[in-house]
Amino acid sequence: MKKMNLFFIVLTAFVIFLTGCEEGAGQSPDGPVTIQQYNQLENRMEFDDVIDMLGQPDLINFKEHSEEEVEYIDANTMYSWNGAAPNSGITLRFRDGKLSSKDQVGLE
Repeated sequence: MKKMNLFFIVLTAFVIFLTGCEEGAGQSPDGPVTIQQYNQLENRMEFDDVIDMLGQPDLINFKEHSEEEVEYIDANTMYSWNGAAPNSGITLRFRDGKLSSKDQVGLE
């Protein structure tokens, strides 16, 4: 009985340790955007580098995006991602395939 309890204690501690490591690593692409990811975005970043960092946008020109891969369209196109905080998100614009402006609402 003591060995079984010790096993569950060790297993629980291991799972908690792994969960804590994942939280510190940040969000993976295609997940909600965090303030840390937003702060890493710099003007003139290549469109493909931004997509690699954030994953596919949730909206393009405020319309739901459902394709597997998005491509740069033009300077009039707005790309949006949902944020990790409730009612939050970011909107990015690109010119000549490079980040030209970024805005965020509600990221913590």
